[in-house]
Amino acid sequence: MIDLSWELLYGLGALFIALAIAYGLMRNRGRNKANDAITEQATREEYQHPERYERTEEEFRERVRPS
Repeated sequence: MIDLSWELLYGLGALFIALAIAYGLMRNRGRNKANDAITEQATREEYQHPERYERTEEEFRERVRPS
C-alpha cells in the first residue's frame, strides 16, 4: 500500500490551486470587455423595473432558443 504523507497532499493541493488560478486568468483574459457596458445597463434596468423580468426559466429559454 502507498504511504501518502501530508507533505505530498499539501503539494498536490497547492498545485491544484495554482492550476485553478491559471485557468481563471486565461478565461478572464479571453472575455469580450466590450460587453461590460451592456451588462451593467441590463442589470440597472432589471433592478429599476423588476416586474418586467419576472419570467420563468422556460419562457426565457423559448425566447432565446435559436431557430
